[in-house]
Amino acid sequence: MKKIYTFFFIVFGIVSLFVGCTPQQPILSQPWIYGITIDDSWEVSADPKALTDAIQAMPVKPTVRIVMAQDVEPSAYKELFQEIHEVAYIMACPVDSYEMKAYKNEEEYLERFRQTYTHLAPYTDIWEIGNEINGVEWIGQSDERIVQKVEQANAYIRKNGGVTALTFYYPGPEEDVDLFTWIQRYMPQRLMNNIDYAFLSYYEDDHEGYMPAWEPVFMKLEALFPKAKIGFGECGNSDNQADDRTKIKKIDYYYGMEMPSDSYVGGCFWWYWLQDCIPHQDSRIYEQINQRMEDIHRSRAPENGQNS
Repeated sequence: MKKIYTFFFIVFGIVSLFVGCTPQQPILSQPWIYGITIDDSWEVSADPKALTDAIQAMPVKPTVRIVMAQDVEPSAYKELFQEIHEVAYIMACPVDSYEMKAYKNEEEYLERFRQTYTHLAPYTDIWEIGNEINGVEWIGQSDERIVQKVEQANAYIRKNGGVTALTFYYPGPEEDVDLFTWIQRYMPQRLMNNIDYAFLSYYEDDHEGYMPAWEPVFMKLEALFPKAKIGFGECGNSDNQADDRTKIKKIDYYYGMEMPSDSYVGGCFWWYWLQDCIPHQDSRIYEQINQRMEDIHRSRAPENGQNS
């Protein structure tokens, strides 16, 4: 996601030795992804125990996207990842879209993923190999270079037995480039056929409240990524003046969405979960996300046995 804040966060853990094993991938057997985001690039701090207590109190086992800060070594995240992985699945985002420009070429980008994999593989269920990769405006690199970087990271993670996800920024009606035209123009078929999750990021606050008709959108995404599960990779309120009522309306809409396509698995990954839900006691946003997750879990009860 695009951000205008300076980067600051508590650094968790110490440098550790690599655990030389490929983690198992139970995440792929899950029919639904209950996503939240811990963004490590905001002016916030949080007690790790407050995070794990809040996650453990959720009604379903969530998938926690951890967005890693570019100026923090992957080894420093070991303790955080280890503790959260005891109560949740983890989707690691080693490079947020706004920070992709810090990696000048494919080798620098790949090295970030090598280092992250070396230290955090035992605790990571999904690897987000690219975040909002069609956001060329704020990434500041060519479409071709961005895709080459992502392709290198994907090949490395998959070679080592990891599960990969790719997130696309869904543009509003005022923007010139159609997402699906961009995908077909720049993404090689070999990459499209070799990721496990294809996600969309969308913030209607950035587009004067415009809401796409999501069923045809996800059907197009499904057609382009027939071997992938699909869903929302980011949602939330980008308007920092948004009140709880506005946030709850969006939570109800996104987390309550049923199946707009056969491969849809939810996700949503509320970007501001850390800011809105910690501390979790008396947080209306925390309670509403939990309620919508519980509702969708109950509605899918026959296939959700492993998520409880």
